[in-house]
Amino acid sequence: MTQPFVSVIFPTYNRRDVVQRTIEHLLAQDYPHDHFEIIVADNSSDSTPDMVRELAATSDVRIVLQASDERLPAVKRNQALREARGELVVFMNDDVWVTPDFLARHVEAHAAQGDPVAVLGLVEQSRQMPQTAFIEWYEPFAYGEIVDRGGAEVSYRYHWSMNLSLPRQVMLDRNLLFHEDWAEIGHEDIELGYRWTRAGYRVVYEPRAWGEHYHPHDLASACRLQASIGRGLRDLEVLIPEPDLLERYGVLTRRASWRGRLRMGVRTALFNRLTVPLLQPRLERVDRRARVAEWTYWKVMLHHTQHAYRTTPPRRPVPTPTTPGARA
Repeated sequence: MTQPFVSVIFPTYNRRDVVQRTIEHLLAQDYPHDHFEIIVADNSSDSTPDMVRELAATSDVRIVLQASDERLPAVKRNQALREARGELVVFMNDDVWVTPDFLARHVEAHAAQGDPVAVLGLVEQSRQMPQTAFIEWYEPFAYGEIVDRGGAEVSYRYHWSMNLSLPRQVMLDRNLLFHEDWAEIGHEDIELGYRWTRAGYRVVYEPRAWGEHYHPHDLASACRLQASIGRGLRDLEVLIPEPDLLERYGVLTRRASWRGRLRMGVRTALFNRLTVPLLQPRLERVDRRARVAEWTYWKVMLHHTQHAYRTTPPRRPVPTPTTPGARA
């Protein structure tokens, strides 16, 4: 079988040391080094560009610094996609460190399908991060929901760009690019997955395409992230008009199922703008794993999601049209 050329793309901003490790893991691939390239979509103000150029000068893999003035990862991914040479493009986060068979697993997963698909790989929290009571519990990605579905089709809701491969030409021909009009960073991969599946393509899960996620968080930073997610839902609810979207993210609305309204109503009664400011500082001081703290972390984080959503004015982003065309 002819091995396709693969373009690996990730956006970054001011994370030099982490990005260097990310590239080093990619350079250790057992996939032929003349059959893939690494494109770093970068708007950093630190020494990240110098580091990338230094690695490119000595590597037998093509490494491209895609300099950009853009802030949004969605825009940077699209810029890199248009410059890519690969038949397949693998999108990653800048802090995912992969195994040597990572690219080979993505390629094999595509070859096993009879039509164009998106392939979702597995990302797990890195044990190399400084271990705290919070970080030992924290799992920011919902892979547990699809743990037994290797090789199977999954929903657009799992179309996560920290480890995702797609056929580049299909993306370009059908205008299945990342939506670029976002008030917040994030959600562009889910929105693209929604359009990808509505265009008739599938998302397939391949857990053997594995990477570890190196991004230390504490409860305070995780709550800030959840608030950003909540603000971003104002865009996502327009672009993905699904009735259960907000319920999926833990935001209570009249459109939620009766079970969701009951569950989220109880949570809101317990964790709200009066109780969370008192409770969160105590949780941040927890220095060993405890069931009560671990039960409470997520409720506090969801409070920040819901509060940010409710206090953010609605926006009207214009949906990205998909170009008509054949699926194959």
